[in-house]
Amino acid sequence: MPPPRSSDLCGGEVQYFRLEPAYWPIVLDRLVDAGVRTVTSYMPWETHCVSPPDRQHPAGEMDFEGLTDSKLNLRRFIELVQQRGLNLSARVGPFCCNEMIGGGHPQWLICGDPAMMVWDHTNRPTQGYWIARKCGMQPSYLHPDYLTLVGHWFAAVDRVLLPYLTDRGGCITMVNLDNEVSYIVKDSLLDSDYNPINVSRGGLYHQFLTERYGTVEALSDAHGHRYGVIEDAQPPRQAAQRLGRDFAQYCDWMRFKTWCMTRYLAQLRALHEANGIGGVRFYTNLNPHRPEGVPTRMADFQQAVGEAGLVGYDFYRGCYLSYSGYQSMARVLKLMNASLGYTWSAEFMSGTWNLDLSKVSRVSDDHMRFMARCALAHGCKAIQWFMFHDRDCWGDAPVSSHGHARPSLAVLQETVTLLRNRIPQWDRLRPLADVAIVYDVVQHLHTSLGDPAPCADNDLHIGPPAVAGIEAGRATSEYEGLFRLVEHCGCQAAVIDSEHDASRLSAFPLVILSGSPLISRKTAAALKAYVEEGGTLLVSGPWPALDETGQSLRLLDSDPKPTVELGKGRAIWCEHYLAQEPPEQALAVNVQIVRQLIDSLVNAPLVRIEPEQSPVTWVDWAATGGARTFEQPLCLASAVLH
Repeated sequence: MPPPRSSDLCGGEVQYFRLEPAYWPIVLDRLVDAGVRTVTSYMPWETHCVSPPDRQHPAGEMDFEGLTDSKLNLRRFIELVQQRGLNLSARVGPFCCNEMIGGGHPQWLICGDPAMMVWDHTNRPTQGYWIARKCGMQPSYLHPDYLTLVGHWFAAVDRVLLPYLTDRGGCITMVNLDNEVSYIVKDSLLDSDYNPINVSRGGLYHQFLTERYGTVEALSDAHGHRYGVIEDAQPPRQAAQRLGRDFAQYCDWMRFKTWCMTRYLAQLRALHEANGIGGVRFYTNLNPHRPEGVPTRMADFQQAVGEAGLVGYDFYRGCYLSYSGYQSMARVLKLMNASLGYTWSAEFMSGTWNLDLSKVSRVSDDHMRFMARCALAHGCKAIQWFMFHDRDCWGDAPVSSHGHARPSLAVLQETVTLLRNRIPQWDRLRPLADVAIVYDVVQHLHTSLGDPAPCADNDLHIGPPAVAGIEAGRATSEYEGLFRLVEHCGCQAAVIDSEHDASRLSAFPLVILSGSPLISRKTAAALKAYVEEGGTLLVSGPWPALDETGQSLRLLDSDPKPTVELGKGRAIWCEHYLAQEPPEQALAVNVQIVRQLIDSLVNAPLVRIEPEQSPVTWVDWAATGGARTFEQPLCLASAVLH
């Protein structure tokens, strides 16, 4: 399958089951007016399921023709999409989230057999997604009984979709392999998933360990514990205050969550294919966790959806017209550029969500324009806006639930026109950068081990478990702050995902590594080769001395010292962290350290931005510490060359 065209991929979410059918044509016509070619739409199991399962209807009795409610006439909606020459992305779950009572799962399922559900470390089923009543459970992804029920649902909905596939002359070009796979944001260390299918002797956890290590000897060496057989290994059931040689035991439990989620996606794809779904692009989307918070690891999800599949990110940030909001979006996109085959947003907030829409302030078209342009600048090749229309608990979308246009509708039209007409070579362009920052997954695994709420993407965990006296979260905080420091120097930093693909290191004269006691052996080997070949490495913070198993490692075969010469290159060590300050509170002295290195190694940035020549004052809007004045020149602009 050829690579996607960005102008074809740009879309808007239209939810037929939440609109009066009389307004379906009007809302779709507004999408056509904007030049957007793709309709995305959930097709929820819980909505179409009008009665519980019986022998004749193993996934529940379904209504796809609008016999019980005219809003459920899925066939009619697809035909309206097809008549307008639009593409359709079918989002059949089984989980939708979407501010729905059961999040897409029927009530009889999530309130059903606890043995089929995700269990926490106390062997209790976890709370599922049920906003209104706080009841119901989350199915365990690889439980065979759950997959059987999902198979029945797919069989029912796929029969409706088959005639409309593009390889049969229809409009369906994409199929979503579930939505925001993350145990319904219960993917922290102790929340999931201790279901017996995973942790019983010979269960899926032991299958994972066998795949990862091969032999009990290799597993014992990694865990620092002598096992008789692989099945003797058990997942952690309590949080640690500090970690040493047992670091890999904890990390393997986090990696196992990724293993489960990616195999779940692969099984969903196989179920669809067995039903005859082909000639479409399968995809999944990542929820707005901090992407540095594994286990929703991008590169692994890419493997799960297949070579032609896509992995998108759902961008929901509070105020994009803030410095920290902009920086967060830019950093996520840079990691996507390094880890995925194609960078795009599967859900890009347009309008806003709130249970009480009377409390929602208007989202201006300038706000949406800024969001979209900045996303494109940092490598987002296409955008699918969510929502396209108003609905229950969603307001100020580009059109109302009756299809009335708002000023933000023009933003969609401008964006598509920009990609399709004003930059005809858009799909071939890639953002360039002056320096690179290393993403070493082991450092961020350390952060995730202590994070009690990975879904709280605005809150970075800093605290236990400590490794070599360094708190979890410090390396991740430094990693994030380094992007801001580089930008204050008028430059841009790319990401090198060292475990996924370290080959791009040689393209940069300066590479920066956030300091941590930990580093993977694969990353250490790649950085050694980079320096030997003439590159300069800056390490800010603790000099790494332990590998992913907690065993000793000598980065660059050297003890820590201010300058390490190796082959044709060198490493520079700043013993103190450079970038721990929150956004808008960077220390001028640290900006100067990075600027001097860039000036000596990079020559002129790809895009020259002159720093402010007068002191810069950040205003502390929370009035917690007063204004902050920089006596050194500071860059307050950002530019990316494609």
